[in-house]
Amino acid sequence: MRQSIYYTAVAGCALSSDALNVFAPLKPPSKTYAGPPPSKVNTESWLDVLQYDEPPKFDVLAKSIEFANCKTFDEIGDFFAEDYVFRGPIIGPITSDDVRNAQEGFNIQNAYPNLETRPFGFTIDPDNAFRCYWFERWEGTNTEGVKLGPMDLPPTNNDIKLPTHIMSANWTPEGKIKYACLSNPLDRFEGTTNGAGAVFGLLVGAGVQSGNVSVGSSALRFQQRLFHAIGGFGRNWSVEEKIPKWWKSKARGADPNDNPNDM
Repeated sequence: MRQSIYYTAVAGCALSSDALNVFAPLKPPSKTYAGPPPSKVNTESWLDVLQYDEPPKFDVLAKSIEFANCKTFDEIGDFFAEDYVFRGPIIGPITSDDVRNAQEGFNIQNAYPNLETRPFGFTIDPDNAFRCYWFERWEGTNTEGVKLGPMDLPPTNNDIKLPTHIMSANWTPEGKIKYACLSNPLDRFEGTTNGAGAVFGLLVGAGVQSGNVSVGSSALRFQQRLFHAIGGFGRNWSVEEKIPKWWKSKARGADPNDNPNDM
């Protein structure tokens, strides 16, 4: 138990450690923030399939924390619903099997054996009790080579830190993840990968030039469709027959958003 420490001032006055000690315990905040009230704007969306009438019968926050701290594909496999979809800014819609095959094709996990995703800041969506958001800031050391199609790249042995991004998971009433989403990097000046995030950041750390990875880029969209057709580079999205029927958007990879609500 910490004892109070006193320092003698020049004038001979005694000051408590709380006055001078920078390590004094912080006082709890006078106010807490419970989040915003539910949205007052009523909209109809094809993503309303991810909303449910009854509240969750399990702890969405706790399950999301458990999921986010898994280290391997074998650990996370049981969390996914059969109709699971992943979507990132320029990747997806893609199934869990195709995500795993793509990352194993790049040899990502072996290339960064000490990779940590470092999740933090978990919070429940105020408009959907089945959705949880959190931040991730990946870091690791590239100690083994990566594969890029027919090319084998030697390890750089560089320590890398990626810019922070946001993840979200939409859960079903059965406690499975139906939809997971990853954002663009929040601060492109953060980290050591010149603004590249997630798997693209890991590839940059392994010596791959990221190029233009912007949504709507004509060159990137052409490249993605070429690689999708010939295979061998890992899928940017799943083949049409594997994409669950509930996913209505026809935008693939880096395509601009469409509006499935008008279809």
